[in-house]
Amino acid sequence: MFFNACFVTDHPVPEDKWLATGGHHSFDPFVALTLAASCTTRIKLMTNIIVLPYRNPFLVAKSATSLDVISNGRLILGTGAGYLKGEFEALGIDMEDRGQRMKDAYKAIKLAWSGDSFSYQGTHFNAPGNTVLPTPIQKPHPPIWVGGNSKAAMRRAAQYCDGWLP
Repeated sequence: MFFNACFVTDHPVPEDKWLATGGHHSFDPFVALTLAASCTTRIKLMTNIIVLPYRNPFLVAKSATSLDVISNGRLILGTGAGYLKGEFEALGIDMEDRGQRMKDAYKAIKLAWSGDSFSYQGTHFNAPGNTVLPTPIQKPHPPIWVGGNSKAAMRRAAQYCDGWLP
């Protein structure tokens, strides 16, 4: 028996109501997938999904690059907008702003992965001239997929991503 991929979800601080109705806890996706990378040599490692609005996109780019390098190019960055209002509230993030945060994040992550100096003014952050190294193993970058069945998710998949997680 063999496996082709390992998937890890993202719930840093789920609310109790959701947990009581079948929700679940999870490890940090990048930490869990780094462990999987250290124990395997060929399986793909996928965040399914990481909630981009929860995080600064440059920190996501750095964590994703680190995993891609450590795994010798096996990362698939599965992303999503998130849907748990209580988790957004606990993290101090405006849930209504998640669409703009996603758009900014895709652009910022790709700039950070270039290895070149970049400038980017986002809605919630400013990079006036920064460089992120090392660069990912996969070129031009690890595949980015977006999860969700909404029209907005499908539009993001077409505009910014390499795949879709229905």
